[in-house]
Parts: sequence; structure tokens; C-alpha cells
Amino acid sequence: MSNQNKLTNLRSLMSKNNIDGYFLPHEDEFLSEYLPKYTERLKWLTNFSGSAGLAFIGIKKASLFVDGRYTTQVKEQTNNKIYNYEHLIKPGFLDWLKNNPFKVKKIGLDPKTISYSNYLALKKISISQEIELIETKNLIDQLWKRKRNNKSLVKKHEIEFSGTKSKTKIDKIIKSMKKNSADAIFISQPENVCWTLNIRGNDLDHTPIVRSCLLIDKERNITLFSDNISNASIIKKWIGNKIKILAIRKVEEVIKNKNYNKIQFDPNYTTQSQANILIKRSNSFICTNDPITLMKSCKNKTEVNGARKAHLIDGIALTKFIYWLENEVDTYKNNYSEISLAQKLLKFRMLHKDFKGLSFGTISSLGSNGAVIHYQPEKKTDKELNDNDIYLLDSGGQYKFGTTDVTRTIFNEGQKKLKNFDEVSYNYTLVLKGHIAVASSHFKKGETGKNLDSKARKFLIENGLNYDHGTGHGVGSYLGVHEGPQSISPKSSVPLLEGMIISNEPGFYKPGNYGIRIENLVTVIKSNQNNMDFCFETLTLAPITKSLINLDIMTKKEINWINNYHKKVYKKLSPHLNKKEKSWLKIATEAV
Repeated sequence: MSNQNKLTNLRSLMSKNNIDGYFLPHEDEFLSEYLPKYTERLKWLTNFSGSAGLAFIGIKKASLFVDGRYTTQVKEQTNNKIYNYEHLIKPGFLDWLKNNPFKVKKIGLDPKTISYSNYLALKKISISQEIELIETKNLIDQLWKRKRNNKSLVKKHEIEFSGTKSKTKIDKIIKSMKKNSADAIFISQPENVCWTLNIRGNDLDHTPIVRSCLLIDKERNITLFSDNISNASIIKKWIGNKIKILAIRKVEEVIKNKNYNKIQFDPNYTTQSQANILIKRSNSFICTNDPITLMKSCKNKTEVNGARKAHLIDGIALTKFIYWLENEVDTYKNNYSEISLAQKLLKFRMLHKDFKGLSFGTISSLGSNGAVIHYQPEKKTDKELNDNDIYLLDSGGQYKFGTTDVTRTIFNEGQKKLKNFDEVSYNYTLVLKGHIAVASSHFKKGETGKNLDSKARKFLIENGLNYDHGTGHGVGSYLGVHEGPQSISPKSSVPLLEGMIISNEPGFYKPGNYGIRIENLVTVIKSNQNNMDFCFETLTLAPITKSLINLDIMTKKEINWINNYHKKVYKKLSPHLNKKEKSWLKIATEAV
């Protein structure tokens, strides 16, 4: 079925449901960033495969909203004769709707795929514009016939990796809940459920979660709701007899029977459908941030040590790959492409027995594809490696003791000088200077990441350049590669705390030409500077491309940082490399 036919059929269903606008977000019933293939409804309708976005369908017009990571990608993947393109954040869908350009009167939406907070915001705007919101069954599901995932085995995340018993975590959650005088808490984020119970699953390709939600009350009664579990009995042995495991459709029945006086839930991650049940079937409710999100983000000593181990193993694999690429690949004899390069890197990672899988689909982008910020190579876009290509490689691995995410911009230097080498080198160095500014920062309690984000962009902005994405996102421990609440961005609002792991990834992208990004993961540690509380320890271990650095615009302090970092990289990685790889790394990490 063509995209145009899909849209025509959707509009026919809209007419049957007496609506003239339809709201289709990327998110599914768990409001997830990354989805199983059978809930990729936005992709099915539009062909847009990004991890954030929404479509708004009118009777005659349709618009796609994406953030800065996907402004180039959405135009390449979708039909501009069908869709208008809008920015998801600036100004955003709600501000767009204030003008009501499609002149809609009735908007349909699936209450299972929008958060309670977003629903309330949408309702407020709709009322002001005299637009009626109508909750419907998911119209895409009535058009798209497909198979669902089979049930899978849940795995125990042992204490040697988690560092804290599930019982201890539950005690902290109940203590937090009681501060709000709540009788129970409804936990709707699968990552938070898995962290709490010390379990992992394989319901997503790259994130080891069980798609589930959880109910905990002050009497320590625990109910796990999931449709994907095949070994419920063994989970009870791990957690205890007070846990019940039920299908998700049982949520309303359980809440009704419990008749809690006051129930707590996070409005940003609880769907409108779930919120309706919790509010209707309880005497009162409180909306507040899920306390687990912050608990989970502050890694304990076991998890931080696990992250160090994961980055050592991952760094070995990535460094072996870069050596192979720079020394054993002849672009005149070997036809390597973005896809085959990503597969080769995967093989290096798979050599280690503790590698569990990728933490996200590898962003393997050559030349102009590097300007597509979250580019995913496909057969029709797959570029071949050539001399003087700028290769943006963003990848990561999952290990039981940690999750990695690393980006290197590699220069496949040829015999002839790259025509725009000076420009690329200059911009690469501006990005590197921003990266170093963040990595070397010391800061006081209360720093949210806003000031750090400004440091990362400073040198680019002074040259009239910038990038349309955050500088850093939180990272889980054998969980999601994107984790909150911490971030480094203009909108950061949560203070950075000891043990948090976060990415440091400024970049620059020239559409149609090249992309640059340098990413390491860092963890927050105590500062040894007077009047400062915290600083960063860089976890990632892999050489940073020196051939692109313009030393003329680097300060002595910045040069010292890159030399000290490379000294650490060589010390940690060299014992694990063969003779040729070790000799190459010695040169790759020599002082500049």
C-alpha cells in the first residue's frame, strides 16, 4: 500500500469517526523513544523512522513535526507533496495549533499513546480554539495488520551488576511515596520497572527491558503488569511471594479492587488512558515526577565500576576497528560501504564474550550522510567509502555491567588533499574545543547542564555556527542509552549529581557536505578544586582523530587535555592490542 493510499484510508476512517483532524505521535503505549517494529505506527504511515516526532492529519492537508536531529532526514524519507514540515520544539505543535491552520473542529487521538501532561496541554489549547478532543481507538491499528511480539524470558540482573538489592530499592520508593501521603505508586516506565526489580528482558532490539508497568503500595504489595513474560513463576522466586504478575488489561480491575485513598503517578510518562483509570478508581491522586528516575540516574559504585569496565572492552573493539579502517582497507581494492563498515565494527564488538548487543542502531555515515544527525544506513542510501571521506561513526554496546555510546569523526585521508580540508579542520577543532570545555569543567551543586551547554557551543556560535540538538543525554546501566532526568542542553532543569553518566557530544553539520561529532561518556565525580563540588571523569576510551585538529586555534590548556586523554587511552588499551595495533595506537595518541 502506498503512503498516499494509507493516508486516503486513514481519512476515510476519520470521517467515520466524525473527526477532521488526527493526532499521531511517534510514541506507543509505553511512551517509548525506541519501539518494537509492531508499534512503529508513525513510520508505517509516513516512512519517517526517527525516534521523535508526530504527524497531524487534516482532511486535505498533513504536517510532520520533528526536532533538530531529523530536519534533514524527514525530507529524505517522506513525500513533500503529501506532508508539510514543522519543528517539534520551535515553535512546536501546540503553538502551531493555536493558529489552527487546518481549521479543524474535532481532533481524534488514541489516549493510550499520549501522556497525561501532554493531553492536558493539548486540551487547554483545544478549548481556547473551540476544538473538541475525541478519544478514539487507534485508527492506524485498524488499517495496519501485523504480528505482535511473542512472549520472552525475563532475566535476573544480578547483585554483582546492580549493586543494590531490589528490596532496598523498594524500601526507598515507599519512603518517597509516604512523603506525599500516597498509599500506592504506579510506575509506567519499563526502564524504571526493570531497575526496581533488578530484571532485564529483550522486548526491544537494543534496550534490554521488559515492556511493563508496576504498582507498589505502602504494604509492600507489588503487581507487575506485562503481556510479554513467559517465566512468571521464577520472577516470584527472585522478588518474593508479595509480587503478582498480571496482564496489562488487568490494571483497571486491580486499581478498582484496591480502592486506594491516594495514588501517585508521573503525568509525563503515564498515558492519558492509564491516568483516567488511576483517577477514576482511586479516591484521590497526586501527580509528581517518578522518584525512580532520579534514583536510577545516580549510579552506585558497582554500576560506575561496571561502566568503566564496559568502556574499556568497548574501547578495545572500536580502536581495533579504527586501526583496521586506516591500515588494512584499500579504497581502490575494497568496496566497503556504510552498512558493511557498521557490520565490521559489530564483529569486533562480538569478539568479547560479555557483549550483549548494540545499544542503538549504528550511525555509520559517510560524507554528506554525516549531516543527517541520526542517519541510519539503508540499501538505497548506502554510500561507498572513498578517499578523503569524512566518516561520522556513532555507536555503542550493551554489557551486563554497563552501556556505551561513542562518536568519532574519522578522516579517511587520501593521497590528494581534501578540497575543503581547511574548512572541515577548522570546524572540527571548534567542536573539539567545545567538547574539551565540557569535559574539563568543574561546577557547583545545582548546575543543571545549561551552563555546560553554553560552553560546548561557545566557539561555534562565535563563528556563526551551531547545532540543533542537546549536548548531552543521560545513559543507563545495561538499560536505555538515552536516560533522564539529567542532560546538557539549553533546557536542562535537573541538577547534575554524583554518579550520573552523561554524554558529551557537541557537533556541526553542513547539509549536503559533511557532519562532525565528537562524543565521550562522562560520569559526575567530586571535584578537588576549592569552591567547586563536582567535575567529570571521562569514561570513553578511543583515540580522537588528530589529523583534523587545527592547532593554531587550540589553547595550551586544550592541547594538554587532548594529550592527557590520549595518554590515558594508550595506557588502558595498549595491553589488549596486538603488536601492529599497539604500534599504530602509539602514534595515534602521541602528543600534539
